[in-house]
Amino acid sequence: MSKGEELLAKYENEVEAIWRSKTPKSRELCEQADKYIPGGALRSHSTGTYPPYGERVDGSYVFDVDGNRYIDLVLGMTCIIGHNHPKVAAAVQAQVPKGLVSFQADIGRDVLAEMMCKRVPSVDKVWFTLGGSQSFMWAIRAARAFTGRDKILKIRGGYNGTYDDALAVPPNPRLPNGFRGLPKNTLDNVLMTHWNDKELTEKVIRENKDELAAVLTEGVQSGGTIPPKDGYLTFLREICSKYGIVLIFDEIVNFWLAHGGTGDLYNVEPDLCCYGKGIGGGLPMGLIGGRDDVMKLFSQKEQIRIAAIAAHTGDPMSVAASTACLKLMTADEIARINGNGELLATGIRSILKDLGIHGQVIGYGNHQSVHLTTDDEVVDPVVYATNANAPGLQQAMALYRRSLMNKGVRTLENLMALRISTPLSESDIDTALAAMREGFIEIHPILKEVAPHLVS
Repeated sequence: MSKGEELLAKYENEVEAIWRSKTPKSRELCEQADKYIPGGALRSHSTGTYPPYGERVDGSYVFDVDGNRYIDLVLGMTCIIGHNHPKVAAAVQAQVPKGLVSFQADIGRDVLAEMMCKRVPSVDKVWFTLGGSQSFMWAIRAARAFTGRDKILKIRGGYNGTYDDALAVPPNPRLPNGFRGLPKNTLDNVLMTHWNDKELTEKVIRENKDELAAVLTEGVQSGGTIPPKDGYLTFLREICSKYGIVLIFDEIVNFWLAHGGTGDLYNVEPDLCCYGKGIGGGLPMGLIGGRDDVMKLFSQKEQIRIAAIAAHTGDPMSVAASTACLKLMTADEIARINGNGELLATGIRSILKDLGIHGQVIGYGNHQSVHLTTDDEVVDPVVYATNANAPGLQQAMALYRRSLMNKGVRTLENLMALRISTPLSESDIDTALAAMREGFIEIHPILKEVAPHLVS
């Protein structure tokens, strides 16, 4: 066993011992759940052998059954207005006595649809879905019907849901088992390119222009953490228009980066936008928005349309929550939390510099990410993910994130991605930065052994 392996093993034992001492009730509950749920829990956020069991949530905090409080730097992905926002809760409560199941025609849906169309420059009409994955599935179906073509182009390393076309990608460090259970011919209609690589993207599109129905991309790749470079989005818009290809923006995580989403942020109008997660204000919700001529394919009035029907799309509870969320997320509020995101990023950069750890803190506004690298910039999520998954470094960073949980800070499990919610205070940011500094000090000697190029 090398010195690095010895240090990793010792630190893992220390981190796990602290975790078990802080969360005995969670451990017991997870062991019981294993009898009925595969793995014993639906999700684990890099917390070792078992996750914490939540008891209640409030604003920027999660409280577990053992009485521990965590500053939540994940919730902005699904609930950027914070947990249990009083105005969202009030909107949902007001809907309860009116009914949990909507009529075919519903005023609430009409109001929400109008709000989205007025808010997002590229959206003429909207269609309701159950969530992000379904939004992509139906958007791609519409693109194929509109163009009469079958192939789609995706960005390597991106995550756009869990339906077959989204997972039909070359081996992805983030989804190592993504191929399992997919029909063998699914790959035939999915092409790949690299983020920020105009030359490769132009080549792939030009060679497949007569078969390509859609290009699917995030406005800021990897969940709002790797911005476009050198006008990449404008380039996508121009080349898709040239060849009659439907440009689809993944706004599921990125919508709250600007008042009108990333299309508005970068002055690029996609043909379709897919929404989910945070659009629901904490409840399951999804939308597709876009150009009128493409969106007509969802209309029940049209003779030629696509199958896009589900029993609970646009249910009144989710619509009420989403409407309240949209009202709360004004341009000023988004600007404020974007500023808090930059404040957090600046603090982390200072920590890395002070400790002599090479890395980049990049993203946009309320979405930030930490990349340990000697590169001057990070422009491709696959390159970063591959480097981050190097033996030793991957384990060290997993332990780092687990140690943050012991210190009361919750981050995303598979990437060092950080989301800023509206109730997150500057005091919370200071507390999180103190925990991050302590964690980096702990793994500093480990990094010297397993990734010496990252430590000065």
